[in-house]
Amino acid sequence: MGHEDMEIRVGELLRRFDPNRDRRRRIDRPFTIELFGTPKSGKSTMKEMLKHFFKRNGWLVSTPQEGAEVVELPRDEPTYNFQTCEYAMMTARDRSYSGQFHIVVMDRAIFDGVVRMEYYRGKGILTPPQQATIEGYYLLPWMRDLFDLHVCLVASPEVAIRREFARAFTKKDGETMNPATLRRLLEAHRAVWERLGGDTDHRLVWHDSSLESEEETAVSLIQECVTAFERRLAGC
Repeated sequence: MGHEDMEIRVGELLRRFDPNRDRRRRIDRPFTIELFGTPKSGKSTMKEMLKHFFKRNGWLVSTPQEGAEVVELPRDEPTYNFQTCEYAMMTARDRSYSGQFHIVVMDRAIFDGVVRMEYYRGKGILTPPQQATIEGYYLLPWMRDLFDLHVCLVASPEVAIRREFARAFTKKDGETMNPATLRRLLEAHRAVWERLGGDTDHRLVWHDSSLESEEETAVSLIQECVTAFERRLAGC
């Protein structure tokens, strides 16, 4: 699908969703997307590209700060991720009831929390029962029903390191940006995906950006968003 075709489709979606341009007087929640995944897979870039595309096509867009930019706790495991996920869910609820937006694009929310708990269980920080309790809370209908689409963006550890070093002054490994941690994080995402049946859940999309340009990834994600929004408007 070309850019012009996508613009036509999102224009049609907006007319169906907000036919009288009276969004602020309506209470139905906006289309909401979570981007989650491995480091340097393009989450932050895609959030901005989606914002630009939809905003230029007449949508009222919100792209809240991610929890990592707001939470000031020490990055202890897993306390820090409890806080960032709770912040994300508070933000999602706030946007859902504000009546001010057509679309909300979030960098990390429910499934980022689920994957992080998988990662901590793998490291022995959480027991399996503790992980199951936390995951069950994150996946309650009151949480998931705030979202239309969860996109898992991943990149291979080799590509992630290369992207990191392309803009870094030092070439030393970091606490997260090192091959071993990146492999464990990718494994955690795959484990969650397989365990929760990601291939059969239409609200979940797996996307590997390793061999793509930013534009190619953005085009694919916009197409996924359009499909998800059409599904919602059809009541499916």
